[in-house]
Amino acid sequence: MLAALIGLVVLLGVLVFWWMRRSRPAARARRPVFENTRPHPRAAPPTAQVAGPVAEPVQALRFDVSRLTLLETLDAPARQALLAQLRDIPRPPRALHQLLSPEFRTRASSTELAELVMTEPVVAARVMGAVNSPLYGLRKPVTSLGQAITFLGLNSVRNLCLQYLMVETLAQQHGQALRAEFDTLGQTSMVASELVLQMAKRLQLPDAAALSTQLVLSYLGRFAAALLLHKRQAEGAAPVESAAGLVPRALAEQARLGLASGEIGLLLMQDWGLPDSMVGESRGIARILFAAEPAAARAAAARAALCALGASLAERLVRGQLPDLSRYEPLHDEGEDLRALRRNLPQAMLEQVGQELREAAAARKAQA
Repeated sequence: MLAALIGLVVLLGVLVFWWMRRSRPAARARRPVFENTRPHPRAAPPTAQVAGPVAEPVQALRFDVSRLTLLETLDAPARQALLAQLRDIPRPPRALHQLLSPEFRTRASSTELAELVMTEPVVAARVMGAVNSPLYGLRKPVTSLGQAITFLGLNSVRNLCLQYLMVETLAQQHGQALRAEFDTLGQTSMVASELVLQMAKRLQLPDAAALSTQLVLSYLGRFAAALLLHKRQAEGAAPVESAAGLVPRALAEQARLGLASGEIGLLLMQDWGLPDSMVGESRGIARILFAAEPAAARAAAARAALCALGASLAERLVRGQLPDLSRYEPLHDEGEDLRALRRNLPQAMLEQVGQELREAAAARKAQA
């Protein structure tokens, strides 16, 4: 009996071994092709890093923390004190959250956008005023949001709506002086978003429309910082001079408020519960100016740097510091902003940007 059992076990072992040998070639044949064509790890230098996808966050980059104080490094008492000041700002209307939701941004029709904006009559009126301004150069006035979307496109109108929703949320009951500063910032964000949209299309960057929307959202920190500085001035603090350039202005804000406006915007967006994807991209735009070295995630860093370039040019245009965009040469700009941005804007990209800005259509729109 024992011998029979042993023989049966041996027979089963032989059968299993035979079946495994027979099945192995088929398994190899079914293996996906990319597993066999992946390059050997030694093909790249040991320290090389492959550029990440466009959506890879820029915060993986190392920043010059000797100049820029990051929100993550702010001590808890200072963070809570700043947040308490920001919580004096009324919560944004539901329309702002809906406008930034991924579902609305990817699937909303022009009719749905118009219906959403009409729930905020003041915003709708300001959007219509902006659409009929010289910036867009329409041959005849438009009289409805539907017409505005037809002439300018869904993205441009959505950016205007986002901008004015932020203005109306932050500028309540703070007087004409603050309203004038907010109007200047509004014009700046409008010009910046249009410039970035033009440049991104010229460079054939993916999802240029979303890039310009993220730039508009990044101005939330600028509006919030202006509000906080206005409050400090009302309490007796000396006014802060408008610095020529994003880098000096950010450092001036940081000296007065403890954080630069980009980091303040990040704190406010987190407190308002805005979508993480939008928050991450907008954070990269403000921080890329303080990159300590070129980013390994080259595609994401270049997108953020392009937005920062658009913001820098718009700031100088609106404040009269750059008289003629049609003659602007980004490769020869020795300002602090451009010196910082060149780390993550390749020369070929800057050459294309310069060519786009010198062409009549882009220059006319920005100069208007």
